[in-house]
Amino acid sequence: MHDLWDRIKNACSVHSGRTAIQQRQGAGWMSVGYLELISEIETLAVYLSDEGVGKGDRVALMLENRYEWPLVFFSVLCAGAIAVPIDPESSPTEIEGVLDDSRAKILFASGSTVKKAQQVRRPVIKKLVCVDTPEFKDLLKFGNRGNFLEAVIAPGDIAVISYTSGTTGIHKGVMLSHGNILANCDSLLEFGIVSESDSIVSALPLHHTYPLTITMITPLLAGCKIIYPGSIRGEAVLKAMRELDPTIFVAVPQVLYSMHKRITDEFEKIPFPFSFIFKAFIGSLYAFRRATGLNLSKSVFFWLHSRFGARLRFFVSGGARLDEAVENMFFKLGFTIVEGYGLTETSPVLTLNPISRPKIGSVGRPIPRVELKIDAPDEFGIGEVAARGPNVMAGYYKREDLTRDAIRDGWFYTGDLGYFDKEGYLFLTGRSKDVIVLSSGQNVYPEEVEDAYLKAAPVKEMCVFEAPAAEGSRERDVLWAVVVPDLEYFKKYGEVNLESVIKERFDNVSRAMPAHKRLMGFHITLEELPHTQLGKIKRFEVKDKYLPKIISRHLRAAEVQGPSEEDAAMLESEVGSKISVYLKEHTSLDRDILPSDLLELDLGIDSLGRIEIAAGLEHLFQVPVKDEVIGGAFTVRDLIIGIEGMLREGKAAGQEVNTYDIVPRSWKGLLQAAPKKDNLAKLDLAPGAGVWVMAFLVTSFLRLFFRLLYNLKVEGNENFPKGGPYILYANHSSYFDAFLIVSSLASFTRLDLFFMGFRPYFAVPVIRSLVKVGRIIPIDFAAHFLEALKSAYFVLARGKNLCLFPEGIRSLDGEIHAFKKGFGILAKETGAKLIPVILEGAYEAWPRTAKLPRMHPIRVRFGKTLSPDEAEAIGVKEGAKESYEAICIGARKALLELGKEIRPT
Repeated sequence: MHDLWDRIKNACSVHSGRTAIQQRQGAGWMSVGYLELISEIETLAVYLSDEGVGKGDRVALMLENRYEWPLVFFSVLCAGAIAVPIDPESSPTEIEGVLDDSRAKILFASGSTVKKAQQVRRPVIKKLVCVDTPEFKDLLKFGNRGNFLEAVIAPGDIAVISYTSGTTGIHKGVMLSHGNILANCDSLLEFGIVSESDSIVSALPLHHTYPLTITMITPLLAGCKIIYPGSIRGEAVLKAMRELDPTIFVAVPQVLYSMHKRITDEFEKIPFPFSFIFKAFIGSLYAFRRATGLNLSKSVFFWLHSRFGARLRFFVSGGARLDEAVENMFFKLGFTIVEGYGLTETSPVLTLNPISRPKIGSVGRPIPRVELKIDAPDEFGIGEVAARGPNVMAGYYKREDLTRDAIRDGWFYTGDLGYFDKEGYLFLTGRSKDVIVLSSGQNVYPEEVEDAYLKAAPVKEMCVFEAPAAEGSRERDVLWAVVVPDLEYFKKYGEVNLESVIKERFDNVSRAMPAHKRLMGFHITLEELPHTQLGKIKRFEVKDKYLPKIISRHLRAAEVQGPSEEDAAMLESEVGSKISVYLKEHTSLDRDILPSDLLELDLGIDSLGRIEIAAGLEHLFQVPVKDEVIGGAFTVRDLIIGIEGMLREGKAAGQEVNTYDIVPRSWKGLLQAAPKKDNLAKLDLAPGAGVWVMAFLVTSFLRLFFRLLYNLKVEGNENFPKGGPYILYANHSSYFDAFLIVSSLASFTRLDLFFMGFRPYFAVPVIRSLVKVGRIIPIDFAAHFLEALKSAYFVLARGKNLCLFPEGIRSLDGEIHAFKKGFGILAKETGAKLIPVILEGAYEAWPRTAKLPRMHPIRVRFGKTLSPDEAEAIGVKEGAKESYEAICIGARKALLELGKEIRPT
């Protein structure tokens, strides 16, 4: 039996007493047996024959994953015709293109796709059939099963024409013969991927050859059960898995990434040091599994495994490359992932990782009857992957030119780059068409660069490509990236400075990257990047869309497209027009405001600017602007929607606009307002004996640690004033900085000194308990600027002291950079004395780019006290035009001078 129909018919006969398909139906499940399936396939094949469909004719399917998919597919093959799957999410233009090229006679659609099908021009289609009509159901129930003569099918006859654009945008019809598909299915069965005792979840769209072969044809040939969960949404799939206990779940990396995020989000709640212990524990369990083959993690984390059903054997991942860190985490938790590789043109599977010996990062070994080679390998063994075997396509439909380019001397050239290790495992490095060749002649694999940067920053996805270098650069082209930030992360931690946070993380990565692989810049977008349905980024679309924006916004001035109709309506609304006019007057933007403008990147509104904008909008609309509105707005659109919502709430509560007594407030007035109650509760102004003892022990330990290991020297303690309040301000270039200051202070001074701390570090219970002992104000300046200033003002106004790092972030190069304006505001409005502190050698000991510290002598020096007025006078002499700015410039100059006074160690 060399054709698919005969093989399926035989499988249905052998497994006639078994369930073939279970499909979600309301709150329950509909079951179809193998015997019923074959009967309805033959009935529908008779109908197709009566409609004039014969051998070699094309029949199109535009259906979601459901029972009717295999029913229609195999009835087409039974009639000797060729199946043409169409993506249900296709645009009318794309649908029309497939129908026009394939010349399909009949199109099968569902209730949700039939309207779209009716809208497109159908050149030669004889009939449009909706599988959700009573007529179709009656056809299956009462249709003619008379004298139907099955077509004679040869192995070389075409079974499927699968249209694929991949990441290149060129639509090609891939012709797969009965022999091609059967060869691949038989190889998978020999590999042992599935057996009759298995049940498999079919959630990936069946119009792709990967799920078509893996989750439909091969399982039916094996006699196992296919589960259609009714939706591809994660919750629907997981619910189906819990109810029906499948043994195999086939996914693309995006699905596994979503699951991984949910799991890691839960684990992030584990407080330190238990999180450290937990990671060590799961690492040891995985090491034991690799050494012995015993998977203890599956029992230890049974509660986690139960979410995927009681019988899950493994996940299958394909369609796009799976991130090694994600795969590694799944294995550590006791799951098994079988990652593979293939293309539509190879029916599709070429390699799979052995279930018993998977290798993380690899796509596995060639499956039976598949031969692979690396063509023209470079010095690292990397070259184009070429494949040969009975699974390789017959060619591209009506495109002999493309077929000749792809298949040469019997080898299909995949366009993918990779290498084999000593054990025969294939590792992919990228697409040959995606390789970026810089003007310097150096090759860059974009996925490699993306992986390095993605792991370090709160970014959902990114796409790297080459862009023209800035004017004056020695290079002709450089690397840029389009970046989609992880807004959940930024909202969770109240962080609004998207660019600065991402840039800080990216800078750390760049320091360790070869020069030609470093990003020279990035463009932030809140839009999802275009993907294929199997999760691959459509790089050509990303570059075409965003390169002009990068050139106009970052490399040279250019016109910006006007607003859409929806955006124009928003700007013409009462609130939208007022906000757009206000922002135009109070920012330096030299064009009209757009709802899509990012507050930080397009309008230049930082944390300080948000406070000033909020005060202005309060006066403009005569309504208090809530923190969550101004703090949670990333775009002008967010701001307009937030203000409109507040005004609606005010009217619903019976409040009238203009009844609020709101006038523009000075910074002094803003700071004098009491901090929030939960922040006040963390400010222990009168510590008890227990806190004194703990502080003494911690300070003593740190002092001993730094003196023994880093030869810590402390100078200038005599410069401390007898009374406060004062602000210690230091250069910020190391992870050691705050600890060095603590270890350099006298114990009696220590308890009167508060530190500003990054809030996420103190979000877990065990660390939270250290806040009062450490005299830490756990509020991040960048994320909660006003609340941080109010808490700092509250402490200083009560005679306590404060330690700040006015640069805002750790220096990347060890130099002292410009101070943030908030430092000047706090100094000016409190009148607190300023004490500069130089930390010499801390950058060399543990810079922000290093994972672990290294030995290097450290010296801490406290400078002479400086009043805000004195700092301001210095700043004015340096050219500052505004009081707060002058204090920042003057204080920084004093710190720089102090650094010059320290003798070399």
